[in-house]
Amino acid sequence: MRSRVLWIDDEIEHLEPQILHLSSKGFEVLTSRHPTEAMELLRQQPIDLLIVDEHMVGMDGISLARQVKRIYPHLPIVMVTKDEDEKLMEEAVGTEISDYLIKPVKPQQLLSTCKRLLIGESLQQRQASMDYQREFRRLSTQIAFGPTLEEWWQVYRDLVHWDITLEKTDTPELRDILEGQKAEANLMFGRFFSDNYMEWVNSSQRPPLSPDVLAKFFLPHVGERKNEPAVLLLIDGMRYDQWKVLEALCAPYYHTLEEQLFFSILPTATQYARNSLFSGLFPLEIAQRFPRYWADDDEEGGKNLFEEEFFKDLLHRHKMPVKVGYVKVLRPEEGKALVQQLPQLLRQNEIVLLIFNFLDLMAHTRVQMNVLKELAANDIALRATTRAWLETSTFYQVLRMLPQYVSQVFITTDHGFVQVRRPVRVLGDRETTTNLRYKQGRNLSYDKSEKGVFHIRKPEEAKLPRATASSTYLFALEDHFLVYPTNYNEYVRLYRDSYQHGGVSLEEIIVPFVRLEVRK
Repeated sequence: MRSRVLWIDDEIEHLEPQILHLSSKGFEVLTSRHPTEAMELLRQQPIDLLIVDEHMVGMDGISLARQVKRIYPHLPIVMVTKDEDEKLMEEAVGTEISDYLIKPVKPQQLLSTCKRLLIGESLQQRQASMDYQREFRRLSTQIAFGPTLEEWWQVYRDLVHWDITLEKTDTPELRDILEGQKAEANLMFGRFFSDNYMEWVNSSQRPPLSPDVLAKFFLPHVGERKNEPAVLLLIDGMRYDQWKVLEALCAPYYHTLEEQLFFSILPTATQYARNSLFSGLFPLEIAQRFPRYWADDDEEGGKNLFEEEFFKDLLHRHKMPVKVGYVKVLRPEEGKALVQQLPQLLRQNEIVLLIFNFLDLMAHTRVQMNVLKELAANDIALRATTRAWLETSTFYQVLRMLPQYVSQVFITTDHGFVQVRRPVRVLGDRETTTNLRYKQGRNLSYDKSEKGVFHIRKPEEAKLPRATASSTYLFALEDHFLVYPTNYNEYVRLYRDSYQHGGVSLEEIIVPFVRLEVRK
């Protein structure tokens, strides 16, 4: 169906060449000399694009655009004028005019504007589909032959890029192909990670893991900007694709100076990964150094109550005697309090740590909340839900306030999470932990032909504490989840397609540390 353009100009007869050119390119062009007549035409039939002359008898173009936008807020409007005055341009933009053309308007320039506004999205979708089809073979070959450590970072970046790009296209068959490619990547990554993890944990020549992150990416910047604190914001459970959603929201206020990826330690669970990140230690080292503060999975009490103490100990070990402000936001009232105290917090401290828990909470509560099941039914919906939360969150409010006080901001997370689909039967005693992506306990057993698990039989070699002398750890790979035989079908029904963390997948393991620079 041809796009219909309505062009309003009291000297429309002088625009015959431009109108003929648009018509020859497949557009249906209606014309009008008077704003009143144009408004009647708009009421009588659907119009896809309005072209308005700025100077007309009876009503100027800006006034007409305002009147049209009140009734048809989504109709794109192009203004044509002889005037190059900057104030007029600003007024046009403020009236939500989509483009601004200076007379004499060249036919090709007009055609380009109309295509961009009317079929630009479909052209972009078509180009994205073609680009992914070209990239598919290269990515598939790279995944099949087993990427190196450095190549895995880029493979995951590429997969997330195409995941976000193709979500805007109406090509379900390409999305199915991409989902298959992501599954193949997760299969190969699970093997790669489980083959190398034990060696990395015990080597100084390793990729950045959770305990390395702050010393490597954050502490070197403390004090580098005069008279301003180093501010680190941590969102619990933020995947890399969710960071890309956030990055787009940050764009008006910040540009990304550095984007580092690192591996979350195992288990990719808050009490392990976040404590490890803030302490600069592996869980076994935390348990040995802070026996009063560490709580095993099977013990009562909060597991993340001493992050501030862990971080101050990290500073002490790095001989950095600086003042630290620490705030954790779990509930709306805590967010409101943070907004009130933020200026004072920034004035009084050299490091400010702010922790926000919503995204991890969303993943945990999805199973119990039918509304969230609908809102986050898949990764596309998850990103949309993430954006909706971010736009009205205390986190985003704080991000917009910070440029008044600092010139750079750091953002990170402790782990990601993955949508689980394939159950694995696991047996264990009554003390075995209940997490669906990892189990810690004695006498853990499962079908030995099962390829969807990674079993660490000697936890101390992975720098993990044991709840008992014979405890081992079992981790789910890819999109598997661990289920006891008791009430097996009920638990499978309840948890299949939910988002979980604790195991080994690209989404859980590879997470970002970002340095943002405030836009001047």
